[in-house]
Amino acid sequence: MTDLARIDTEQRDAACVVHIHGEVDISNAEDVLAAIETAVPPGADELVVDLTGTSYLDSAGVGLLLRLGERLRGRRQEMRLVAPPDHPVRAVLDLAAVTKLVPVADRLD
Repeated sequence: MTDLARIDTEQRDAACVVHIHGEVDISNAEDVLAAIETAVPPGADELVVDLTGTSYLDSAGVGLLLRLGERLRGRRQEMRLVAPPDHPVRAVLDLAAVTKLVPVADRLD
């Protein structure tokens, strides 16, 4: 993991929640993806990626989320994103049409 981003994880029932803090760009997207994949236990039914603490997400970060979603579907695990509607990262998700492919919640409940 680079200094640009860090992840924290927690377990909530059958869901694994990953909080991404900082910036995700081409320089660290692969490291962030590897860290998330390592953090998700095989028995988790769902992965929730909380982007509330993510200050920047470029196209490499969007690609990371899409690849992660595909890999999880292959393991019969669901993925959901969390990004407040007024958050800059939400605008990126909307612009890249990620919100049409992956469920996005406004807040972590």
